[in-house]
Amino acid sequence: MLLATNVTGCHLAISENDTSEPMIPQIEVEHQAGDENYEEEIHSDEAETLDVKKITFSDLSKMRFEFSSGAGAWGEEFTIEKDGSFRGLYHDTDMGDTGEGYENGTCYTSTYSGHFTDLTAIDEYTYQMKLADITYEESKDYVETIGGTRYIYTESYCLGKTDTFVIYLPGTPLHKIPKEAYTWIAMMNESEEELTMTAIVDEQNGYGIYSVSRPSPLEDAQMTYDTYKQSYDYYGEKLAEEAETTLAMLECTVAMYRVSDDCLNYIWHLIRYNVDEIKFQEILAEQREWIKEKEAQAKEDSAEFGDGTFSRVVYHDTLASLTIERCKELIEYLR
Repeated sequence: MLLATNVTGCHLAISENDTSEPMIPQIEVEHQAGDENYEEEIHSDEAETLDVKKITFSDLSKMRFEFSSGAGAWGEEFTIEKDGSFRGLYHDTDMGDTGEGYENGTCYTSTYSGHFTDLTAIDEYTYQMKLADITYEESKDYVETIGGTRYIYTESYCLGKTDTFVIYLPGTPLHKIPKEAYTWIAMMNESEEELTMTAIVDEQNGYGIYSVSRPSPLEDAQMTYDTYKQSYDYYGEKLAEEAETTLAMLECTVAMYRVSDDCLNYIWHLIRYNVDEIKFQEILAEQREWIKEKEAQAKEDSAEFGDGTFSRVVYHDTLASLTIERCKELIEYLR
């Protein structure tokens, strides 16, 4: 599960084109050309000449990769799927950076997705892969305030600065790992002689990214829902107890909808990669119909209030309540 707090911008906001419309235009950073179909590729001719354990993106999909110094309120993590696609979040919260309208501080954050390709064996301990592309959900330097927190959108800290990454497998002698990169993962390693986890290294910039076991899809979905529901309830309480103006009500309902939509998109991502294709197509058709019904219900509920601000409050409140309820329904498909 990705890092989460009671501020929505620090949640993983993963959008599936199949299920939601992006609110902000995406920007894409291209690197060296990879396989246009983003198919998982192992260079078997080279691997067969080495006495190595063949790893695939499917093996990497069982892990969550994290990048952090272990100090401060910042961190980054991402997951890789069976086809080499990845999704992740970077966040850095400064509770002391406050001002009018953002009394709860400032959060620097980015949510992103992309594809790794060309997973190739180098020797018995190492593989190499290419970063084909990385796309950000929000434009760099875009700023908005939600629920008293200012969000400044930025880029990934550990991805996007090079297109070549080295994967070090458990058992790698530590002297083989660049010293600067190892300082990032030393706190998580359990041996003074060899690597005890899979690590991804950007040798050009000296970054080391460690791995931890990824929970099962069902556990991940349930933990994600529980965490996002806390944020949803936080804004719901503000709406009921503190919002004294229509504008304050609108800010709360917008935040509630954003939290619920982020939660839905993350759970949808888990469904996409963890149910068989036939079942997924059935769920996809159902989801598209649900989106139409959700929008229609929100418009109907808000129509009686005309074009004023309170109409927008009702509109977002309906969207939020229907979406958080849909999250619970989607979790059942992972059982």
